[in-house]
Parts: sequence; structure tokens; C-alpha cells
Amino acid sequence: MTRRRRAAANPAVRGYGLELRPWDNELAAQMARWGERGFPYHPFDMGYLRDPARAAAAVLVHQYRSQHRHYVATEAGIAVGRVSVNLEDGEGLYFWAVHVPPEHEGRGVCRRMLAVLIEWLERAMPGRDFALISNAFAEHAHRAYTALGFTVADTRWQYDREMAEGLVTATEGQVAALAGNIRFAGGRWEMRAHLFRRRPGAAMSVE
Repeated sequence: MTRRRRAAANPAVRGYGLELRPWDNELAAQMARWGERGFPYHPFDMGYLRDPARAAAAVLVHQYRSQHRHYVATEAGIAVGRVSVNLEDGEGLYFWAVHVPPEHEGRGVCRRMLAVLIEWLERAMPGRDFALISNAFAEHAHRAYTALGFTVADTRWQYDREMAEGLVTATEGQVAALAGNIRFAGGRWEMRAHLFRRRPGAAMSVE
């Protein structure tokens, strides 16, 4: 079996007042203290990192150099967001786990974090399209994506295990708030999601 390479050589990326750094133990400890939104955003909550064993395992997984690269956005040394990118997805350079905790919202962290990574990837891998999938109810995030040159290329229904599990304990009000964006089909819950694409060199508005 080929030994997987750690991401220690993966460089930090800087710009727009942020430094995007590979995961480490210090950053994991900071993310463990982030605020959480709960359902329906619970798949992004990082409270599991408060468990030392799970935190250590997560850091190891996120440090491996593979087709996936994982970054924590920091501002003056403080972890303010995170993002991962799949360098070999069939849709293009595929962003996932785009997450800014509630206490760091309202300062353009999402836009700045993605803009830094987009500009770096366009230099490192010129000519590649970008892509991401976002649940249809996440309208606040969609405004950030469109400002960075992403457009909706497709809308689809897809199974999301964590979301389906969350629906089991969600309140009636929480479920009602997702009206039109969830359905029960084929014996399981599905979420409506948008596929966003961005052409290389598309105009961005970061501020």
C-alpha cells in the first residue's frame, strides 16, 4: 500500500486579511469552541472536536495530502472559517465544507476565504472550472457565491444522511421552515440542492 503524504508541505495561502492554513491541533481546539447553529446547519457544527480522541483523528485525516485539501481561515491567528477543495472532482475544482461560525458572520469571511483560494488555484491550476453544491435553503451563502462569479448550473434532489437523521428529531417549526426544499422519496428524505459553477477568470466582488 502506498503511504499517503501529509499536508505539512501544503502552503498557507494569504490575502484579503486572511491566512488559510492546513489543519493542526491548535486550530482544531479553536474550532471546537465555535458557536453552533444546529438543525438544519448541524452537519457543519464542530462540537465533536471537543472530544480529544475525535479531534486527534480529525486532524490526522485533514492533514493527509490527497485529492482533497483542507484549510482553516484565520484572522490575526484566530480561526474564523474553514473550507475544503477536491482537486480531482469531475465537476471541476470542487469546494465543500464551506463554513463560517455564527460569531464570525457579517464581515465577509466566506467571500474573502473563497476568493483567496480561487485566486491561488487559478494561478496553480489555470483554466479549471470551479464548482460547489449548496442546499437550496442556504440563501445567505448563495449571495456570497454569486458575488464571487458562481451561477446556478443545476438544481437537484439528493440524499444527505446527516440531514435525514436530523429530521428525525427536528421540531415541526424547523421542518416547516424547509418547505419546498425537502421531500420523502424512495423511502428516504431528500434535500433540494443547487449546483453552482464558476468559469475561470469570472469577475468577483469580495467587499
